[in-house]
Amino acid sequence: MPKPYRQSLLERYSMALCYGSLLLGFATFLLLLSTSSASAAVQHRGDSGVSLEQLISGVELNEQWQFHLGDKPEWSAPDFDDSTWETVSLPHRWRRDEAASPDTAVGWYRQRLTIELTELAQREQVVPLGIRLGSIYSAYELYAGGKFVGGVGKLPPHSDTAIDFNRQAVMAIPLSAISAEGELVLALRVWAGETAALSFAGGGPWRGQFELGSYGRLLISAFMSEMPRLHSSMFYILFGLYHLYLYFRNRQLKSFFWFGLIAIDIGLYGLMLSQWRDYLGWSFVLYQKLEYGSVYMIPALSIQLLWTLLGQKIGPCLRAYQLYFVVVALALLMTPGLKWHLLTMGLWQFSTVPAMVLAGALVLRKAWFGYPEARTVALSVLIFIATCLNDIAVDNFDYHSVKLLPWGFLAVLVSMAVSLGNRLTATLNRLEEEVGQRTAELNELNQRLLESSLLDPLTEVYNRRGFAIQVEAEIKRQSRSGRPFSIVLADVDHFKSVNDRFGHALGDYVLSHVASKLREKIRDVDSVARWGGEEFILLLPETDSAGAAILAEKLRSIMAELPLEFEQQSLSITMTFGVAGYLPGESMDSCIARADAALYRGKADGRNTVKIASSQSSGRPPS
Repeated sequence: MPKPYRQSLLERYSMALCYGSLLLGFATFLLLLSTSSASAAVQHRGDSGVSLEQLISGVELNEQWQFHLGDKPEWSAPDFDDSTWETVSLPHRWRRDEAASPDTAVGWYRQRLTIELTELAQREQVVPLGIRLGSIYSAYELYAGGKFVGGVGKLPPHSDTAIDFNRQAVMAIPLSAISAEGELVLALRVWAGETAALSFAGGGPWRGQFELGSYGRLLISAFMSEMPRLHSSMFYILFGLYHLYLYFRNRQLKSFFWFGLIAIDIGLYGLMLSQWRDYLGWSFVLYQKLEYGSVYMIPALSIQLLWTLLGQKIGPCLRAYQLYFVVVALALLMTPGLKWHLLTMGLWQFSTVPAMVLAGALVLRKAWFGYPEARTVALSVLIFIATCLNDIAVDNFDYHSVKLLPWGFLAVLVSMAVSLGNRLTATLNRLEEEVGQRTAELNELNQRLLESSLLDPLTEVYNRRGFAIQVEAEIKRQSRSGRPFSIVLADVDHFKSVNDRFGHALGDYVLSHVASKLREKIRDVDSVARWGGEEFILLLPETDSAGAAILAEKLRSIMAELPLEFEQQSLSITMTFGVAGYLPGESMDSCIARADAALYRGKADGRNTVKIASSQSSGRPPS
């Protein structure tokens, strides 16, 4: 893989992580801002009045609620005596087994506040007055001063009852609800829903903020408190889509595919937990189906991602366990209504515990044995498991906390992004090494092909082309340095008779033997080539014609004294040498022609000799 492409891919991945971190940082800032805004609200105590300053800052309404099961219209009246009711704090839920009457599905919460707004000007500073209500199982109506203010869902005796236990609301309270003595009585009529809903979660306020104050400030506070969840959910979805894009660009990145799917799934789950979903205008049942469907898919996707990331094969039993979650999710999505969702939620949540145990055990075991990616994700996986257990406790054990699964996934997202980034880097490095290795192999092959095109296949010394390249390079060096070099042309005497008498096999052996001996007896800086037929040519750098003649005589003597043995046949050969010292400014062909002329003078003088070319001679004499 080319380095620019590798760097570009890593830069894009790093940039996505950077922008994602900025987005999550902004979401965290909004969360802290909304938290600090909420913490600025004053907790109301039943033994004191509520001043103008407290209303402007906001008054928390989590304490001093009177609660009673049952359903009577007069319980909304300001003058109703609720002193015998149970005093509770929010969040508070009642369960099915706590009731002993047919009205167990309905409960009332009442609170009395003394508003210290004696002057008209003071009242105008908080107009309109508002109340912020958190999530309540499963539908409710709010009365202020005996007057209906608003509600969520539809309660009996409506024939088309409807639940909506995730929605939080900010409602305006008319100043007329405050009596002349400054007393404000809030009455909350809560319906837990049908039997399935009551069995699943009970009824009553279960999460969120309950606050009295300026209606405008409460709207802004509610808006700001939901921004972090919106930002994080959209980030998960976009980050998941980005990883799917990377996977489709490179199908070897399978971990990216599963990470992308689970990021989108977690993002959808987080969005369905937020109040922003209500702006889509869909039905509550559809919202809950999407919420349950997304959360039901998390174990299956988590197993696939983690096992793929850590290179662990999924066995048949684990695969069946994984498919169980997929089948349940699809079945509940296609089942009308929410009855079976609510009835099976607790069972499904506890069935995820083995997945958490297996995931934690796998990560810790891999980390223990030094698997680098397991060490990267170990802590985040444990945090994710802890947030899953937190959400199970919220739904099943009356544990008062916010659902933390999307935030737990944030830890997984960061560590997975680091791990996948490491894997991407390792993959790119490996590909670069493979490409480098292949490039080296190709370069070596090309070099061999180049060399083979410059070598004589029989003798494995240079051919004419290879020798010409060496001579041209030496001429350039001579023109720069002025140092001499010589060319020696050699011919095997009576070679044609050797071929005719002993055959071409022996002739080829003679040529190979001669080439080998010439190469063996010359210097490393010298070059030898087969010039054609039985002719050989030598290039001798840093050597004048006299020195070249001495070497040629040595070679002639060696060849004459060395018998050849081939397939039980013995013969001896001689060679004739023509030596030409290079003359500055002349061409290669001119120098070789002078050596050729000297060679043929030697042949004319009886062969087996060495002749030095004159500086004027040129061309081969007539034979």
